[in-house]
Amino acid sequence: MSLQMTIQAVRVPISTPTLWPHTATNSYLIGNAEESVLVDAGYDHPSTRAELEKAVQEHGLARPSSIIFTHHHPDHVPGVRQLTDWQLAFYCHERDKRAISGALHPQDELRTLADEETIQVGGADIRILHTPGHTAGHLSLYIPSEKILIAGDNILSEGTTWIGPPDGNMRDYLRSLERLKQLDLEKLGPGHGTWVTDPYERIDFVITRRLHREEQIQQMLSEHGQLTAYDLTKYMYEGYIHPSVFGVAQKTTEAHLVKLMEDGAVVQQGSAYSLQSICEHNI
Repeated sequence: MSLQMTIQAVRVPISTPTLWPHTATNSYLIGNAEESVLVDAGYDHPSTRAELEKAVQEHGLARPSSIIFTHHHPDHVPGVRQLTDWQLAFYCHERDKRAISGALHPQDELRTLADEETIQVGGADIRILHTPGHTAGHLSLYIPSEKILIAGDNILSEGTTWIGPPDGNMRDYLRSLERLKQLDLEKLGPGHGTWVTDPYERIDFVITRRLHREEQIQQMLSEHGQLTAYDLTKYMYEGYIHPSVFGVAQKTTEAHLVKLMEDGAVVQQGSAYSLQSICEHNI
């Protein structure tokens, strides 16, 4: 009888100039003493290499032969420049390939992985999931034998991720979260923060938060008539978030507005937005 080999997923927080309240980006080492794969590489700094080499040794893992990028953002990719002698094979989703290529050396070949593709690492299956929303080509990795999901930036252990159009899409993001809920999970590895041991509760929290923001936007437009994305963001977030992340909060507001316009609930006039029902009433 053939048995799958046991593998482990090791979270390696890499210090990065990322967004508040986080100070590190998670890389993951998945595998065993026979073979391993690296997921994301943090920032281009010597400490990236030091932290990854330390984790490989401490956990008795084989040095990774490949890296999978969950998405193209600069706190997840350029640290791979510190690992040139590892001779890694590079993988990402097709829709993030162009952006990721810009962070690699010209001679590096970047290959693509498709939704529902299964790869084997250390004798165990890893299921590749295309989970767009944060970026168009965002990938998540599901390890069925361990009931572990490496979620990239779709889920954070604290707070919620930002969605910035046109690369980010709120409708796609909510669909991706609903899809993740269908997996058999015991633990979730976020892009930032510690392991999530209540994965379904955390996913539901994020969905509820996003739908609540959507309701808030419509309520404020009902009360004020017309508001810009900046105004809406100020009403919702001022006093609750660090000023350094106001810009990405506004992008997330814009992603909600794009979805609401697609739904026919909101219309845009110049830089201002209003409810479709109010606009029709004023005609």
